[in-house]
Order: sequence, then structure tokens, then C-alpha cells
Amino acid sequence: LHDALPIYGRWISLMPTNQYFISGTSESITDPQIVEFMDAVVDTGYLNFEDLQKKGLMKFWSNIAIHRYENGDFKYIFYGTNLVASFGSERTGLNVSELDNPIRRQELSDALMEVLNTKKTIYATGNLMIDGKGYHQWQQVKMPLRRNGKINEVLSFIVFNRTS
Repeated sequence: LHDALPIYGRWISLMPTNQYFISGTSESITDPQIVEFMDAVVDTGYLNFEDLQKKGLMKFWSNIAIHRYENGDFKYIFYGTNLVASFGSERTGLNVSELDNPIRRQELSDALMEVLNTKKTIYATGNLMIDGKGYHQWQQVKMPLRRNGKINEVLSFIVFNRTS
């Protein structure tokens, strides 16, 4: 089962060529939706919540999850419609500690905390094998999100590709 777990912590190096290389490798992010999203936000520094509400970024909302760190836990404050369809449930308002799968719960908490602590964007790939949906392959980026001048939220942009 461990082979099916997502691979977090592979840092994105932003190159001047607008190609996104995974640090320590010659591998680049090729998913067109992730590249389009990164192109849209790369020059903004830390992304502000208010920027997400601009017309050019609203098209990405269905693939976005936003987690806010409060009271020692991460709360889903937004969960896009494509994520609801792929994961099979609405999570807005829930805490990460409420996820059923203890592996997913720990892994997600660790990745979100890493983004908050380092203020860096991370890239991950994986599937939903541990949730019984191994045919759902995904790629994602997680990045710090600023709201009202503070960074205590993490934005995840997640895309799915069904393999069968």
C-alpha cells in the first residue's frame, strides 16, 4: 500500500522559462491545467485570497481546496466541485482530523504544515488507492495563501486523470 501513497515534499523550482522543474530532478510538471494555474499565479509572490476572486482565476475554483490552520487543526474552508466529485464527498467545514483514513489524515496534515512553515509551494502526485479509487490519478500543488495580511491558509490546486 505504501507505493500508492502520494509523494509530498517535492519542491517546485520556478524557472525563468516558465517551466516548473521539481527540485533535485530534471523532471518537469507537464499537466496542462497545473502549468496554466502556475502561470496565472507565479508572478504574484504570495497569493492573496482577494486575487483568487479576479475573473482570470475564477475558472480554477472547481479544482481548489483551501485549508485554514486554527486551533491546532486544518479546516477545509473551501472545497471545489471537481474535488467533491472525485473524492466522493463535500468537506467544506470539516477538519483534517475528521478524515476517516488515518494515513491520509497524517499525510495531509504534514504536507499542509510543511507549506505553512516553509512558505514554499510543493508538488505531489499520487492516486486514491488507499481510498479504494486507485483509478483516480492526481497531481497537485500546495502553496501558502495570504488573507487580510496573514498567511495561515494553504491553497491546493488538484487535477485528476481517470486511468480506467
